[in-house]
Amino acid sequence: MKNNLHTFIMGILTLFAIYLYFLSAEPLSSSHITFKEFPTINIKKEELNALNYLNKLRTNAGLIPLKSHHILAKAAKNHANYLTNHLTYGHKEEKRFKDFTGLFASERIQEVGFSAPQVIENVSANNKNYKESIDGLFAAIYHRMAFLDFRLDIIGIGVSQNKTHPSHTAFVYDMSTKELEKLYKQTSITQKQLTEAIESNKNKNNKVVIYPYDRQRDVPPAFFDELPDPLPNYKVSGYPISVSFNPAIYKKAKLISFKLFNRDGIEITDTTILDAKSDPNRRLTSMDFVLFPLKRLAWNQHYYVKFKAIVDNRLITKEWSFHTRKFNKPLYTITKNHNSFAINIGESYILYFPPDSKDELLGDIRYPSNYDIEFIDKNTIKLTLLYSKKEETTLNIGNHVIKIYEKKYNIHN
Repeated sequence: MKNNLHTFIMGILTLFAIYLYFLSAEPLSSSHITFKEFPTINIKKEELNALNYLNKLRTNAGLIPLKSHHILAKAAKNHANYLTNHLTYGHKEEKRFKDFTGLFASERIQEVGFSAPQVIENVSANNKNYKESIDGLFAAIYHRMAFLDFRLDIIGIGVSQNKTHPSHTAFVYDMSTKELEKLYKQTSITQKQLTEAIESNKNKNNKVVIYPYDRQRDVPPAFFDELPDPLPNYKVSGYPISVSFNPAIYKKAKLISFKLFNRDGIEITDTTILDAKSDPNRRLTSMDFVLFPLKRLAWNQHYYVKFKAIVDNRLITKEWSFHTRKFNKPLYTITKNHNSFAINIGESYILYFPPDSKDELLGDIRYPSNYDIEFIDKNTIKLTLLYSKKEETTLNIGNHVIKIYEKKYNIHN
């Protein structure tokens, strides 16, 4: 069997890419920032919730749900623990450490007893919970494609948190195909059998998968970074919209048009489209198309998408809509350098700083100890007045100067 495996493994492993997403932030001046205490997470609950949430997104997009696989889960947990033990991130492990279980995911899953080496791995770091992890991975287009892969049907999820440094968390997702595991337990494998096992789930999924899916709500409005980066010249842009045709059903696709509209029906023209030819990292297939708004979308707004392509000599059109995230707290859009507003003690407020350029992220933040600031994303924060000092407060956030008053004060803009 080993000879047969060596015959096929080099060619077939290329079909299963390994993905990495790290929720990194632009360096901020730590001397001026007091971070909110990072919560202790319930590991088992996070792993279960992550599976349920991921399957909700997959099934709503038209894909079969993934079933939890105990061996893949063990491999994912081992790697998550490795990452938090060493305060690092990514896919690679170093042999010099005692908790080393394999250089890459393909080795790690076999180390714990998974018979096949083919695996797709997604990794995120420093997330407070499963939703933040998965939402971040779906905003990163290559990692979204990993989660929405037509071939998958099983997954192992591992979550870990460093006890001494609780802000360092790891969420690891190892995904594969049940038929592959069964096949590799045989004494001999043919090329035909291997191809059939890899392709076994494709026909169980929709013909076309769109994301965000039709009428999806709570969609993040922005994309920031990914390794590798699909928009290397942008530090901030809009949330990507993707269309993928099922390769088990279709063989050739040619894009005709891919357009995004706001709630008033006005087309957003500042966009770029990636496909197999224009993708700078060559990760997209000939059946994938991605529209990137080059400016971030708005919070709590409705958007419409119109898509046309010639697929196997037939015109296919898709029209759908989605809604970006809405907060249950007051939202202030900060559009000038000097702003004033009033807040209540103990209540939270969302402050959004629309970027004026493709590189503008929140930088230096200064605020007194009776305030708490939590980052929603790299242009948005949640502000809470913890207790009163009976005085007005000036906050310096990036190049913005904001005056905050308690509600009893008069406000002069």
